[in-house]
Amino acid sequence: MSAGYPFGFERPVIFGEYPYYRADPDRWGPNLAALAEAGVDVVTCYIPWRFHEQAPRRYDFRGTADKQRDLLRLLDLAAAAGLRVLLKPGPFIHAEVQLGGLPDRVSPTRDPRFAAVLDAHGRPVTSQGLALPSLCCPLYREEVRHWLRAVDRQVLATALAPPGPVVAVQLGNEGIYSDANQPVTAHDFSTPALAAFRADTGRAVTAGPTTWPAELREAWAEHSGTVLRRHYLELADALSPAARQAAIVNLPLPALDGPAGGAAAWLLRTEPLAGLGFALGYTGWVGSVARSRTAFASHWLGVRARRYSNVEDNWGFTWTDPAYDRPGNAMFQALLALALQSRTCSVYTACATGHWGAAIDLDADALRVEGIDPLDYAPPYCPGAPLHEDGGTGANIAALHALRQVVRSAEAGPESFGADLALLVPMAVARAEAWPEATAPAGPPLRDAAELCIELMERWQYQIEVLTEQSAEHSTLPWLVPVGPDGPDARLAGMIRDHRRAGHPVVLLTGAGGAPRTPHDPLPMFPLATRDRASLLAMLPPARHAHAATDPAVVLVHSGPDGAGRSVYMFNLGAEHATVRRTIDGLPVSAEVPPRSAALLRRAGDRFSRVITSAELDPPPPPPPAIFATVPLSTEEGL
Repeated sequence: MSAGYPFGFERPVIFGEYPYYRADPDRWGPNLAALAEAGVDVVTCYIPWRFHEQAPRRYDFRGTADKQRDLLRLLDLAAAAGLRVLLKPGPFIHAEVQLGGLPDRVSPTRDPRFAAVLDAHGRPVTSQGLALPSLCCPLYREEVRHWLRAVDRQVLATALAPPGPVVAVQLGNEGIYSDANQPVTAHDFSTPALAAFRADTGRAVTAGPTTWPAELREAWAEHSGTVLRRHYLELADALSPAARQAAIVNLPLPALDGPAGGAAAWLLRTEPLAGLGFALGYTGWVGSVARSRTAFASHWLGVRARRYSNVEDNWGFTWTDPAYDRPGNAMFQALLALALQSRTCSVYTACATGHWGAAIDLDADALRVEGIDPLDYAPPYCPGAPLHEDGGTGANIAALHALRQVVRSAEAGPESFGADLALLVPMAVARAEAWPEATAPAGPPLRDAAELCIELMERWQYQIEVLTEQSAEHSTLPWLVPVGPDGPDARLAGMIRDHRRAGHPVVLLTGAGGAPRTPHDPLPMFPLATRDRASLLAMLPPARHAHAATDPAVVLVHSGPDGAGRSVYMFNLGAEHATVRRTIDGLPVSAEVPPRSAALLRRAGDRFSRVITSAELDPPPPPPPAIFATVPLSTEEGL
């Protein structure tokens, strides 16, 4: 999905989620037509297994028992509206559906023949109070295979494009159980999972995971990527060759403010997925990028490290932040996706809905046990969505219309992501951090390295790329390389040596363990704990587009095929208004960017013109209340 625009489009594509299983079927047609008119190109839909299963291994996709299950009719309506479709059959879909869409019968709580996912302490991993089945369990894998084959034969066989509207089929959801960015201690330690580890690595496991030595923990962390790759291949093998060719995978971004080790584990899990033959996309549920520098850093690190495109972004769920129903916030995150070179933008969900039954509804008592208020999940689903099931619109319709204009007015042809520097993230650091020792000195946290790079971009005007050892082979950029106390491993040391011999600078970023041991080849080093950045700046080349009179902002410049700057994305992460300036190809570039907002400028001849500022979409704040009540003067005589 990152090499050119997908599905035959010659511009960025807009996805719009439509949860048909939460909408009145009589509204499907009008809703889908409204989505197309508003700017959605591809409608995306989860397919809840539990919703369509009428009895074990018996499925209804034609609305025989309930017209809300008539998925084939939905696809016909989407095609009539001119929409293409991305279907997401899971098996686990999350989507705020009971047990993530799985039928209760496959939970080990209901049927102990299914092995449960166990965490590192041997505790079952649950969803709404029910244990989740291990995908290493042969019995559960066979049930999954039967479900996916039914979707393939009863739905995809006639609906795949061409001539049908379905252009993509998503495998799984954000890992196995929406867990690809969770620490390795949260992954599956069930008996069949440990057996697979032994078979793959030849390592004997004789004690509980919490007592494993560091070497075994690192091997387990690295193996988690092998497990995820295998599971995706098994899901794809359940599909026909035509459906497999349309397969995509969605993955969460690294949550830099999440549990310790989560971001490192994400790097290890996603590393083996390159070369699967599937398009790879990301979901953006790591916080508000307009209001959190850490969330902004998570997007930058994850999207640039893996070159993923956006397949799911929050456009109206206000559980954690009321700003998600503001069009300025929606446009900020869409502009960031485009600035990071996503080929797609997602509106999740594009239509607020309010009609669903017990098969979909979350267990209220189980939510309360988890400390969640069930009212958060009461209708409507996604209250801040641009469109409403009843035909109305919400405030975010302004953002969707603006995004439609942005992507459809883009100049044809590819753009490249220019950079002054690169953060090279070593796998050795990821292995060491993915399951951190409680007492051992830590290497430099990936979060600290990422946030340093955001600071260099925001305050010192650099544009920084993210590389891994897989993608760094032909890089000519200066490298910033986080390392642990033992310094680079043999592979990375060789890469650094070759890079320096070619005349390219390398700076090691060191952490709490102190300066690494590199006696034979001393390298420039910068301790991440040092607040004075002067010594680091002295080791780096100047930023190409720097302007002496700019306020702080992250600015990402895209160039056209001729190398000249074409698009400029500006992000003001601060609480104050910013006048943002750069010099690009000798041309002055300037924009006024309000607090926590983004701006897009495009080149027109010998100048750059503003296309949009995200803040302009937000309604003005209400006037302050009057201090004194206003009383009209009377005109009656005698007063």
